[in-house]
Amino acid sequence: MSAKLHDVVISGDAHVGEPDAMRAYMPKEFLADLPELKTGEEGNLAITVDGGELTRPPKRKPGPIDLMKEFRKDPSQGTNHDLRLEHMALQGVDAAVLFPNIGLSVSMGNSSAAFNHAWARAHNEFTWDTFSEHRHRLKPAAVIAIDDLDEMLVEAERCIKLGFCTLFLPATVPWRPYRLPDYDSLWAMAEEAGIPINFHIFSGNLALRGDMTSVADLTDDRIEALRGLDEIEKGAPEYIGITVMGMAAGMSPLCEMIGSGNLEAHPDLKVVITESECGWLAWCLHVMDQMNRQRHLGMKELKLKPSEYFHRQCAVTITDDPVALHNLPLTGSDCLLWGDDYPHDEGVFPDGARAVREIRDALSAEAAHHVLCGHAAELYGFDLDLLQATHDEMMQHAA
Repeated sequence: MSAKLHDVVISGDAHVGEPDAMRAYMPKEFLADLPELKTGEEGNLAITVDGGELTRPPKRKPGPIDLMKEFRKDPSQGTNHDLRLEHMALQGVDAAVLFPNIGLSVSMGNSSAAFNHAWARAHNEFTWDTFSEHRHRLKPAAVIAIDDLDEMLVEAERCIKLGFCTLFLPATVPWRPYRLPDYDSLWAMAEEAGIPINFHIFSGNLALRGDMTSVADLTDDRIEALRGLDEIEKGAPEYIGITVMGMAAGMSPLCEMIGSGNLEAHPDLKVVITESECGWLAWCLHVMDQMNRQRHLGMKELKLKPSEYFHRQCAVTITDDPVALHNLPLTGSDCLLWGDDYPHDEGVFPDGARAVREIRDALSAEAAHHVLCGHAAELYGFDLDLLQATHDEMMQHAA
């Protein structure tokens, strides 16, 4: 940890949308397939593709706080710098890493490879042009589609050379899981560049679902029944199990990367699990070590304990998770970094200052500094001294 403590807060999990301005970056042949975020008169959201709605119909009218979230009253979808910085100031947030919004669904599996890679490139070009002059405070993540491995590597290399701070990959890819050697060149590229691989949940094939289905074991008729169920549930409310199990999916890439030996083969590669909270982390580390020890006869051999690879190379974001804070004697705090999930409904905006206070109250000053800014600075390349100077200047103007 840094010996110098900064009065700075960095969100390791914030979002930027895909406004009309991004559409200019998309090849014309794919424009009709590019989802659009629309807001009704009452502030309710609808995601549409070619005129058809993809989202579940709203069940309630948004209240005043709801209208501040999800870009319901921000047609720029987070690209208006002044508004964004104003919202950050409400919570005392000094800097943020920006992930896509609808774009979390790139490479979800129901679009062509050409479309997914075009969408990823368009997002990266648009966000780079939009935020590159503000990168001391706002750093976009590069979206990496994984459908075509050659295209994946080309875009990853391009984004690394531009200066993106992290490569965001879909959290779950059951047709080409991360334990396969297909991704070795990508891991080596990120390791050499010194930038983390980021698995943001609610992305990839799982999205907002956690049925834990082994699709390869399903017969064709049962797969068709599953498709039919999906069609039926499009008009249903969002079930808690769908969202909560989608959050728990953060364990999937973590176990894949450790158990496959990827982190053993790439000891300098950093991995971040984002927006999954981490009350589950203590159990996950325990059971990985337990199964690795007790099922040793058939388990892939690792030189270290799984938890040791985690603590050496991995991190998880925490937003508003008292269970994770309770478990700190088991997990430690060195593996955590904070994120407000701006501006999503499940995030803490505009009440992020409360979540920050609770972290400060639970941890020592040095550990809180690490969780609230130090770890993010190490992973993503923020200049804490510069952010502190900006922070102090803003406080002087406010006074």
